[in-house]
Amino acid sequence: MNMINAYKGIAPGKIIASCLRNTNITQRDLANTIGEHFQTINAIIKGKRAMTIPVSLKLDKALNFEQGFFAVIQTYYLIGQNEVRSTRKGTPHIRKYVFWDIDPEKLDWSKNKEFIIQRVYERGNASEIKAIDKYYGKD
Repeated sequence: MNMINAYKGIAPGKIIASCLRNTNITQRDLANTIGEHFQTINAIIKGKRAMTIPVSLKLDKALNFEQGFFAVIQTYYLIGQNEVRSTRKGTPHIRKYVFWDIDPEKLDWSKNKEFIIQRVYERGNASEIKAIDKYYGKD
């Protein structure tokens, strides 16, 4: 558990990349060892893909981690990514999930007002809707 606490919130791909650097193993060699496609390992390392439970278990074994380590780290990382985020001081805190298809960090809160309001009303929770109402005004 101490090891998990030390890595909590870190992208699993960064941990894998560090392990590969320290052991001089290539991504391709790792993929072959665990029976996965190289592109899968590469996407996980680059943070473009979350790892599945079966892949995480294979990585645990191949990289000598306790069973379930990468699954737990992946879960904590996803929780962190879903946390409330805001780019500008004074803007409402909206979960990244609400803007699942765009980069919420690049939203222009003035230009995209109608889109933001609509999306928060569709996917946001009660506190996010309340925050949007307060930010833009109820009308």
